[in-house]
Formats: sequence, C-alpha cells, structure tokens
Amino acid sequence: MEKREQDILKKIEEKTKDIQVPEKLEPEQMERLLEEKGTKRRRRTMAPYRIGGLLAACLLLAAGIQITGNLRNDMPAEKAAKSTTEIAKEALKDEKDGLTPEDEEDAAGGEDDYKKVYSYIKAKLDMQEQEQKEIRLFDTAKSDTAKSMESGGMTEDIAAEESVMAAADTGGTEAVGASYSETNVRQEGVDEADVVKTDGRYLYVLKENGEKISIVDTKEKLKKTGEISAGKNRRIEEFYVVPEENRLVYIAAVYEERQSSDEETGAAVYEEDTAYLGGGLQTLEKVEAVTCDIENPEKPKELGRLTQSGYYSSSRMAGGYLYLFSSYSVGNNIDSHRPRTFIPMVNDSLIKEKDISLPPFKCASMYEVVTAVSLDKPSQAADSRAIFTDGGNLYVSNENIYYYETKWNDSGDAEKTVIRKIGYKDGKLSSAVQGSMKGYINDSFSIDEYKGNLRIVATVGETNSVYVLDEKLKTIGSIKNLAKDERVYSARLLGDTGYFVTFRETDPLFSVDFSNPRKPRILGKLKIPGFSEYLHFYGKDKLLGIGMNVDEDSQVTDGVKLSMFDISDNTDVKEENKLVLKNVYSTDVSYDYKAALIDAGRDIIGFAGNTEGGDRYYLFGYDEKAGFICKLSEEINGRSGRAARGLYIDDSLYIVCGNVIEAYSLKDYKKTEDLIL
Repeated sequence: MEKREQDILKKIEEKTKDIQVPEKLEPEQMERLLEEKGTKRRRRTMAPYRIGGLLAACLLLAAGIQITGNLRNDMPAEKAAKSTTEIAKEALKDEKDGLTPEDEEDAAGGEDDYKKVYSYIKAKLDMQEQEQKEIRLFDTAKSDTAKSMESGGMTEDIAAEESVMAAADTGGTEAVGASYSETNVRQEGVDEADVVKTDGRYLYVLKENGEKISIVDTKEKLKKTGEISAGKNRRIEEFYVVPEENRLVYIAAVYEERQSSDEETGAAVYEEDTAYLGGGLQTLEKVEAVTCDIENPEKPKELGRLTQSGYYSSSRMAGGYLYLFSSYSVGNNIDSHRPRTFIPMVNDSLIKEKDISLPPFKCASMYEVVTAVSLDKPSQAADSRAIFTDGGNLYVSNENIYYYETKWNDSGDAEKTVIRKIGYKDGKLSSAVQGSMKGYINDSFSIDEYKGNLRIVATVGETNSVYVLDEKLKTIGSIKNLAKDERVYSARLLGDTGYFVTFRETDPLFSVDFSNPRKPRILGKLKIPGFSEYLHFYGKDKLLGIGMNVDEDSQVTDGVKLSMFDISDNTDVKEENKLVLKNVYSTDVSYDYKAALIDAGRDIIGFAGNTEGGDRYYLFGYDEKAGFICKLSEEINGRSGRAARGLYIDDSLYIVCGNVIEAYSLKDYKKTEDLIL
C-alpha cells in the first residue's frame, strides 16, 4: 500500500474511532442487501486517484452519521470504528484488484485524469449515436410510408420518381548542379520521406509489398547488394536516407492480433489502445519509426525503434530529428477511468493531458499525434504532442507545424478552417496556438509562413480570399471576393510575392504583393485557357505550371498542359511558352508533388503521365525561344499502386515503378539497363 493511502486510512481511523454505525450499514448487511437486489457488480479497474475519492466518501459517510445522530446505541464504539475502517480497506482492495500495472502507472500522481479530453470524445459519440437513432427512425418511417402507399397502388410511381432522382444525382527542392537528385519537398530545408531515395551511389527502393527496402549499387551496373526487412506484421510506408550520418529511417505500420475475453461476463475488455469485445479477435495498428546504420549497405544494422498510436499520416526531418505524425481514432468503447481506451501512446506511455491541444469546438473523435525522435537516440521520444481533431492536413515550415482542419456545414460549404500551430526546434515542441479563417485551403502550397506571419489562399463559398495571420494566428490583413464562381487549384508563395490559380472556365493566374502584411494587394491577373494543378519556381523569374488544357469551345480537358510563366514583372505576368500533350490524360504530379523531378540547374522537368497505351515517363528541357523540349518519352514497365519516381545520379536517369528499375543515359537518353527486384 502506498504511503498516501496509509495516511488516508489513518485519518479515517482517527476521525471515526468514537462513531457508532447503524446495524443496517454494517458490511455484512450491505453485502446481503446487494445480493438480494441482484445488483452486486463485478470488480472493475479503478485508478488510484479514484481510490482516494472512495476513501474520502467513506470519511464523509462517517461524518454524516455523526451529524444526523441516527445511531444505534447498542453497538460498541470499538466495533463501529473497526467496521468503518474495514469498509475502507475492503473497498480499497476491491478497486485495486482489477488494476493492471499499466493502469496503476498511468494514473499515478492523479495529475492526468483526462476528464476534459473524455468530455470531448463523449460529446462526439453521443452525437453519432443520436444521428444513428434519427437514421433508424427515418428508415422505419420510410418503410411504413412505402407499405401504406403500396396498398394504395402508388408503388410504381414512387419507384419511377426515385429512378429520376438517382439519374439526376449522377449528373521541391532543387538540387542545382548536384550530382544526384533529392526528393521534391514542400518546404526547402525540411526533408520528407519517400518510397525511393539515393545517396549518390546507392538506390534505396521500397518494394511493392512494403515488406522490404532493397539497396541497389549503381557504380558499375545495377546490382542489389542488401536489403532491410520490416519484420512480421509490419508494412513499410516511407523512409529517409541521411547520407552524412549513414542513416536510414523507415516508418512502418504495425499490425498485431490479440484475443482477450472476460469469462465472467463477456463484457468489453480493454487492452492498450484498442477495445476487444469478449472472445473477439481484433487487429490494431500502430506506427513505428526504425533507425538503421547503413555505413555498410550490404549489412545494414538496426539502431533503435519507437512506436506511436495510430495510422501513419506524414513525417518530416530537420536538424537531426524526425517528426513523426500519426492519426489515432478513438473507438466507441471508451471508459473514463481507463485512459488507455481513448488516449494515444508513445512507446506504450500515455501522452500527458497538458500536451493535448483541444479544439475550440466540443466535437471530435481522433488525434493527430506528433513525436520528435533524435537520430542519435532513436528509441526515445524527445517530445510528444497530440492535437484533438476531426481530421485535417499539415504544413510544416522551418520553425512551426501547422495543422488545419475545415468545419463543413450541412449544405457542404466550408464554414471555417481552424488552424493549430506548434513550434519545433531541436526536438522540442511548444504548446499549440489556435486561430481560424473563413473558407478552406486547397493544399499545403496554399499556406506559407514568411517572416513570422502565415499567408493563406482560400476558397470561401463562391469566391476566394487571401489572408495574413500573425504569430498568434490573428488575421491582420486580407483580400476578399476574388474570382467569383471559381476555386483555387494551385498556389506558390515566395518572398514578398505569391501566385495562385483559380479555375472554372479560364485559368486566372493571380500575383499578390505581401510586402505589407497588413495590406496585401493583387498585382496582376492573367487569364488563359486551362488550369495549373502544380506550380514550381524554375530558376530566376520563371514559374512552371503543370496541369490540364481545356478546349475553349467544349470546356472539356483535352490533354496535359505545361506552362512557363515569365514573372520578372509580377504586375504583368505572361505565359511565355506552353505545350499541350494531347494524348496524355493526367499526371501523377497533380496529386503527389514528390512524383515531380524538377531541377532548373540541370534543365530537367520529369514526371509520369497516363496515356491510352499505359503510363509513360516524360523528361523535358526548357528554352525561352524553343519552349519545352521533349528529351525522353518512354513506357513505364513496372506496375505499382504508387506513383512512379524519376531520379538521377550524375549522368544517369533512373525510373522506378514498383519492383522495376530502368536506367537511361542523360547524354543521349537511351536505355542502358534495368533490374527487377
């Protein structure tokens, strides 16, 4: 027994030594009464902080007996005192019997009772339960109405009407001059994981099944020299290569099968972060970051691993630290006295309540968890935070993490976007700051941090807006009601100027001056057919757009479009050159910017496109006079559910898709070799 609990018992004995307890309140009588009423409950786990409350309740009960004077005078005081103490001790034992060592450890100290967090989850579950009730009531009423109408000969008319209604419903980073390419990332200076990497000699390729990373030597010819295996019940999602540290860090989903039942009642039994129904077999998922030493690529060695609750959502690496993000959803079977049923964990330890950021609305059922992990101490969490949410997206600047989620109304319009900001530096995470703005953000390129302020391009109803938020996420500047009846398709912001594209019938490319953050202003607007889904700065005074061309008469897309914009005069942006690939229906870049290989220093624009004959890889160069020059157009022979990747080492281009690597010369653009992993 802990000293704290002994002190409580001692106080109870001192306060109650002269108190007589009515016969009907003696333990034997209470137990008999419970048995007769059939309300004797099975033992439940109760955290130590609740045990203290139980003892206090016993003390209050004793004091209440003394005050009311409803005592039996035929019971010796010694017996009454002994009975009261036994009540407390037996209750203490009863509540502690069901505690697992993990539960005792989680509740120790009483600091983290997670009551406020629990109230958010409970509100969400109650709302969902009410919605289900309404759906069931509606279905019942609909069924009754249908039966009634059927009896009146109206069934065929209803079926015809429903048929008509159904028919109506269906109406980067540039490695300039470098000897090898790097992953195209959102924020320069912040690395991102991918499925293919290189250190300038070796290719690291995630195999299609996600079970292994193959290490391929490119020195003389393509040759597999080693591999890293995820192990049983694991699937690798993405990985990093840090050449200067001889490190490879992979992120894997962890699946575990466990079976647990309560023989006494068959009630729900909770274990770690998943509920297991009596006798049922469930699969839970965690995410795991594993750091390996690849100084000898033929024999990589594991250095450490860290686990975190939830599904892998994203990650970043900066300053020698990995920042791991996962989405942890709370199940329906939660217990307010068992935090492990609704609080995420890192290395099997609960995230502290003070490190959980709650939203300004009491409705959520999941978390976005972020943990910082040092490359030097890969088995330890340098710091952790959790953002309570209903689901959102990430933008990570060089100093801060921004998590944004949009709240939608019943009509499907965006009411507002709530933004949470967490600072990061050297593995330490700061407390969250919250703010909001109207509308929704298209993607992470439409949100950008600059000189401490956050610039945002958003679609608001039938128009669009530009916002500037300060360090506390308060709006200090804005431009509203832009491009009516259109929506933002892409954006790119750099320095004091930002560019964004909206689309409905034409492609307006807006340029925005942010030099005065309190008074942003539109500098220019260029209208051309089609739209750019991805924008990328290409050397000095050039902006590359990759998107779709649109036929001006039919308003139907008729091929992938490359545009090069001259932005030397940001008040008068011009489309300097364009190229339409008529036989290409889409590009991977439109949904995965890591699929773009763009290096202005080496004059390389590479991406995979979907054609009628299958996927092809395209490599372009650019000249102001000649425009876009196609240097390579080759069929991709690999098959994968992931977008193909193009990367180069010196004068060789490697196209990787699934388990197939194809090599081409960057001198004559002819195929040199291939390798099937």
